[in-house]
Amino acid sequence: MSADKDDKGFRVIDRRGREEEPVPPPSPGPPPAAPPGEKPPQAPGGGGPEGPGSEIPPGIAKEGNRRDAGGVEGGKGRGKSLPRVGEPQFLDLVESLQLGAMVNLGMIQGPDGKRSPVDLPAAKDAIDLLGILQEKTKGNLAKEEEEVLREGLYHLRMGYMALVNAPPTGQERKGGNR
Repeated sequence: MSADKDDKGFRVIDRRGREEEPVPPPSPGPPPAAPPGEKPPQAPGGGGPEGPGSEIPPGIAKEGNRRDAGGVEGGKGRGKSLPRVGEPQFLDLVESLQLGAMVNLGMIQGPDGKRSPVDLPAAKDAIDLLGILQEKTKGNLAKEEEEVLREGLYHLRMGYMALVNAPPTGQERKGGNR
């Protein structure tokens, strides 16, 4: 007995470096023939002219199971359509930067009940980025987006100035109580 005739397992074909289309896996075989005058049975999920299960749901590429890209070519753009669930939005970016600034200003309490250490340079960077974002998007935002950005920036700037102008810790004001 030779290994070629008895080998009915997997077959490995090395196609590295080739730019051919992949060979589809072998089909399980033709469906059983239907008696004359009857329609052949179809597999669950339908079946098209290419055989059972050949109908492709919307958004699935024909070559595989990857969904179509959703970039500008995929229909996104400056239209006023509602975003799908889970898609990042402009306010997600704004809130992320605001939260980072709040943490660096020591405004957020951790799960252990302690506030994070104050990092004024990092807080200033986040506030400055929000200011740039506000300037560059002026006139292009929805009313809610504009309000969240404006109000958040105001409160962050006030918090930053309060920390910058606060007396150093451990020192009392001099005068008055002598």
